[in-house]
Amino acid sequence: MKKIKTLLLTSLSFFFSICLFSQISTIVETDKVKKEIIDQAVPMIGSIIPKRDSNLMSSVSGRIDKVLVQEGETVRKGKVLAHIDRKNYEWLHEISSSNLQKAKLYYETSKIETVINNLDYERMGALRSTSAFNASKFDKLKNTKLILESKEAIALAELNIEKNKNKIAKLNLEKSSLKAPFSGVIEKKMIEVGEVVSVGSKMFNLVDKDTLEVFAEIPSFRTYGLELGNIIEVTTPDNIKLNAEIRAIGSKENPTTRTVKIFLDFIQNDISRKLLVGENINLLIPIGFGKTAITVHKDAILKREGMSLVYLVIEDIVQIRPIKLGEAVGNRFIVTDGLQDNDKVVIKGNERLIPGQEVKIVNKK
Repeated sequence: MKKIKTLLLTSLSFFFSICLFSQISTIVETDKVKKEIIDQAVPMIGSIIPKRDSNLMSSVSGRIDKVLVQEGETVRKGKVLAHIDRKNYEWLHEISSSNLQKAKLYYETSKIETVINNLDYERMGALRSTSAFNASKFDKLKNTKLILESKEAIALAELNIEKNKNKIAKLNLEKSSLKAPFSGVIEKKMIEVGEVVSVGSKMFNLVDKDTLEVFAEIPSFRTYGLELGNIIEVTTPDNIKLNAEIRAIGSKENPTTRTVKIFLDFIQNDISRKLLVGENINLLIPIGFGKTAITVHKDAILKREGMSLVYLVIEDIVQIRPIKLGEAVGNRFIVTDGLQDNDKVVIKGNERLIPGQEVKIVNKK
């Protein structure tokens, strides 16, 4: 009997404790859900690249006679960098020029022969009504006229062929001296004197150090709001800030990285030092583009079994609410579903709450 009384008293004590605890409101701190203009940017890594970076290749085959530049040397547009079998191509051009001259003379001779024969043919034709007319000679002159006209046409065709051959020989002679197509720096020399090259052999790598741009590969979804001409803030590793303008946005997504290429122009004269090709650069890519979105404080978010949850306060009673989140914006997250503007959510004390519990809000001023 005594044990039953003790058990009854213990149960009643526990019951009254539960009731007392339920009457005490849990102190929490809250924050309002906001609808605000998103004007944020996320950092991305890019690099400085030259607008012109060319592997200069041989346009003719032959032996390297001379190499006139070294790696690291700055060259101007039109400077001769190397000679390829120069004498050989000079002689080929001279031979072609001689053949062209011969074809010209042959054509001129053919024209003269045709003119002389035509005069004799016309004279004999004028004597047709006289006793001096010789029908046999007239027919012979007529046939000769046709032959000479054909020879003249052949001579003209051969002359045109030799003209084109001479143009090719002259062009090959010019190509035997490799010239810089633009001003820049010889970053790499791939040939030496005495080596034999074929058409298409790489000889030099020439980089235009004065015309640079910013290149970056950014996640595809980051390009959705970007437009040509947008100004993007970029920063060098030593904190030199520049405003770069989007010149081009790639139209193809990299299937492996899910990124898209972007290219940006900037004014190099505004920089206090020379930028290096390949140098890393930081870009601030806008994510909101001035649009409005519902945001919630990061401390309101609880993660449970892969879900994002918040405690919503309605008339001092908390309710748990699953939400869908977008991107982080400072110390807040964009909410794509689950909350409305001015909703009140718990940001401190939410770890120990249970749905339906009464709370007392004490917010810092």
